[in-house]
Amino acid sequence: MKTQKPFTIPKLCSCKGDITKSWYVYFYYTDTLTGEKKMFRYKFGINQLRTKREREREAGAIVTALHLKLQDGWNPITDKSEDEHEDLTVSQALDSILALKKSYITPRSYKTYYDQLNLFKKWLVIKKFDKLFVHNFTAFQALQYFDWLLGDKGYCGKTYNSHLGTLRSFFNSILERQYIQKNPLESIKQVRQDTGKNTTYSHAEEKLLEKYMLKNERNFYYATRFVRYCFLRRSELAKLQVKHIKWDNKTIIIPSESAKSRVQDSITISKTLEKCINEMGILDLDPNTYVFGHSHPGRQFKPTMMKMNRVDDFSDRQRKINKLLNIKEECTFYSWKHTGAVELYNLTKDPYTVMRQCRHSDIKMTMIYLRSMGCGVNEQVREW
Repeated sequence: MKTQKPFTIPKLCSCKGDITKSWYVYFYYTDTLTGEKKMFRYKFGINQLRTKREREREAGAIVTALHLKLQDGWNPITDKSEDEHEDLTVSQALDSILALKKSYITPRSYKTYYDQLNLFKKWLVIKKFDKLFVHNFTAFQALQYFDWLLGDKGYCGKTYNSHLGTLRSFFNSILERQYIQKNPLESIKQVRQDTGKNTTYSHAEEKLLEKYMLKNERNFYYATRFVRYCFLRRSELAKLQVKHIKWDNKTIIIPSESAKSRVQDSITISKTLEKCINEMGILDLDPNTYVFGHSHPGRQFKPTMMKMNRVDDFSDRQRKINKLLNIKEECTFYSWKHTGAVELYNLTKDPYTVMRQCRHSDIKMTMIYLRSMGCGVNEQVREW
């Protein structure tokens, strides 16, 4: 025999669709101690909406949230839940974690997280889950979102997996704070994604590009050398200051606030790059000078005291030059890194050397990276 619930299913009172009147969601709850049946009404800002459709959508989300909360053991008379959950919606919980992360992640990472969470919150609104309390958000609902990314949004495997990684991490943080008892994304698996789309410049393309840049884009040429020989990311290059170049031991320090891993590290200055740095004449400048500073017309990529505020300038300039010289379209600014990594491996035949200069955390990552560019030929197989 089923146990009768002490509450009725929440319903909307829409005053027969009249938006000039006050709408509300209501349900009845029976006091288990006295047996008294009481009606509870909730508006939650419904009447601030101007159209019937908007009110109905908002009310639908409130009905769902209140029903799940009642099923979860909430007693509206005492305003307590059996499990004493804090009443945070999914969006509120995610926003609270993002606010905490903002203090220690890079602005670029913050923007990535913000954009990914914003898409998820828009989906919550579409599905009328935006009023859902975070402890009521289920694995089934989470899977619906990722099916939507693949089906409706048409996301590729890499983007899908990136969104999954971000949301899983955020829900783990929510779990640590005991807002939920289990991460609803825990059982959702990554999908297969394309790897190995790293393209290098051919020897002829390199010579053509170097000749053009040395004549017309010398400052940008120097920027490409730091990527080719130090494998710097664009954000690291934009934050590189003279003080980070340790000339005595021929290394470059990558501060934790610049590094993707948030761990300070150092990389070796090759003799080829050493020559470029001497040509640039930057070692006697103010230590706080940015090596490739804020771009002014006619002074692009020159040392300044102002930090570059748009790292896409590197990619845009490379794309423009490549198009001018008819370089294959798949080559990008990062192709200098890929070209340098292949050359370093062929010179040393040591993946650990490449791993160290790339600052990879795992040799497996380096091996996958090298093999995607055709490195790692087995000489014993060649003699077969």
